[in-house]
Amino acid sequence: MIEELRLRNFEGFKDERITFTRGLNLITGRNSVGKTTILDAIVYTLFGNVPSVENRLLVRREKGVRGMETYLRFRSPVNGSRVEIMRFAELRRNRFTTKEVRLIIDRKEVQVEGLEDLRRRITRLIGIGYRAFNWIIYSRQGRLNEILEPRREDMDAILQITLLREISEQLNTVIRDLRGTESEYKMMKTQLIPLREERVKELQREVDELNKELEDLKSSLRLGEDPAVKRLIKKARELEEAKAMLLEAINSKRSILARYGLKDLESVRRESERLAERMKDLEVDLKSVEEEVGMLREREAKIFGELKILEDGHKARLELKTKGIAKCPTCGQRIDEKILSSIIEDEELRIADLKERLNDVQRRKQELESKLESINREIGEITRRRERLNMLMNSISEYDTRIAEKEKIVKSIRLDVEGILRRLGLDLDPDDPKLYERLTQMFQAPGEIEEKRRRVEILEGRLGERLGELERARAELEKLKTRLKELERRSRVISLASNLRERIIDFIKKRRDELLRSIALRAQAIFTSLTDQRIYTSFRIDPENYRVYVKPRGLSDYIPANRVGGGHQTLISLSLRLAIIHHLGVRSLIILDEPTYGVDEENLQMLLNQLSRIARYVDQAIIITHHGRGIEEASNIIEVYRDPNGYSRIKTGF
Repeated sequence: MIEELRLRNFEGFKDERITFTRGLNLITGRNSVGKTTILDAIVYTLFGNVPSVENRLLVRREKGVRGMETYLRFRSPVNGSRVEIMRFAELRRNRFTTKEVRLIIDRKEVQVEGLEDLRRRITRLIGIGYRAFNWIIYSRQGRLNEILEPRREDMDAILQITLLREISEQLNTVIRDLRGTESEYKMMKTQLIPLREERVKELQREVDELNKELEDLKSSLRLGEDPAVKRLIKKARELEEAKAMLLEAINSKRSILARYGLKDLESVRRESERLAERMKDLEVDLKSVEEEVGMLREREAKIFGELKILEDGHKARLELKTKGIAKCPTCGQRIDEKILSSIIEDEELRIADLKERLNDVQRRKQELESKLESINREIGEITRRRERLNMLMNSISEYDTRIAEKEKIVKSIRLDVEGILRRLGLDLDPDDPKLYERLTQMFQAPGEIEEKRRRVEILEGRLGERLGELERARAELEKLKTRLKELERRSRVISLASNLRERIIDFIKKRRDELLRSIALRAQAIFTSLTDQRIYTSFRIDPENYRVYVKPRGLSDYIPANRVGGGHQTLISLSLRLAIIHHLGVRSLIILDEPTYGVDEENLQMLLNQLSRIARYVDQAIIITHHGRGIEEASNIIEVYRDPNGYSRIKTGF
């Protein structure tokens, strides 16, 4: 419950203190004296912003005035704490800056870390956020009945089912991404793995056959052959082959690095790290731009709405002027033609200003959307580049491992060759690239032995190839089996995610239907109590679009609530808001700015009498009216007027 509001240099108020009481607080006064400003000040002090009003316009436009202060004291409906909020702001070169904020709870100041921290704390203290407050608690002039046909996203957020919907959509994205692997799983299980298993068996048979043939040849060559020479020739050949394979691995590594314009593995890592840092920067930029685009879209929608309302009112007043009507259709008061012309001119300026702001917002949104495309393109290119670099690093790492292994093999074989040469007393260079050729010329026997040696070498080469193929085939098979297990796990995840998503969707529907039925029933009961009439036998809220329908007595079908009479629309809208407030558990406050806006004179007094009853359902009601009626029902009357200097002033009484 709001207890006190203080304003200094806030719009038309120079320095005023306004007190509020429990029950009905009626704010009265002529048009344009500052009644709505009081409500704007409440919203601003709570949340730091006012719907459809730029903050720079809140500072009083007067020579020498640069600063603005607001103070609000209220009782928390959540825990009953006594809360005091103070905001201090200034205007410099047409730019609005919040200099200081203070939060005092139960006479103890609370340390606040910035404006967002203050907004979060206030939301917890009043039990409702900025969006819901300005949609349910605070109804601005001419917008009371918008709740009869609200935006879906607004009501989803107010009814607290937005999070569940987001979770459902995220699960759907996961399911969609995972389903792309189903064809891979089927092909791998039915084709790839069976083929690889058969290939492993085939290679194993070839290796076994080669080993048996080699063993037979070697057994026959042992007779009449010098074992040391045989070993030397063999090692010389192995050394030659090992050097060739080492050189091949080195050249392959150089070729891959040259293809990408890089020198070594470290340069690849540095490039990958540079791209990773750039990706982080782009992701930050992307989030920032997306958030700004979202804000601009909301601002665009708000400006469109405000422009529509203003243009409609402007059109009506032009018709009044054209037709020469001398009475206000709203209040019945006579209208001076000069005043009407002044209002029309002011509205034209405001319309032009709104259109200019709308163009600025749309231009900026277009710029940011182009920037989003550019960022996404660069992110895609970096992603592809990093993938190529990762593949390159893996390849280089494999080559480094292979080179290290080959170098180790070359070193080991060379030591063997050097040792044998030394034992045999042969003056030959172990590093001679033609060592094998020289040894075969020196020790190679003609005939059958020579042929068997060649056959052994051929078979050993073939065996090495087959062993390499077998090892690679087994490794590939293991990778495929590992991948298959991963795909099986993903299949289980798809099933679990699908079931969970269906349960969430079902829960959302049931929860929303239950809430809307409960709110509709309560709204009907409130409406009946406000009117003391049973005009409508049933209320219904469409769960798909949240449109409100009523069933008039004597009719079998529902009709849209926004098509009934203006007075009934107002009461239905109020009843619905009170029912939602009850559901949210924040039954302490409702704020209405000219709730009788658009109601004809015939039904005005009856509606005012009915509005006075809303104090039954909330601890405190703050209502603006320029009719001067209903004061007999009010517990606190706040009269707003303009003094001779043009300042908004307050006169209170009971």
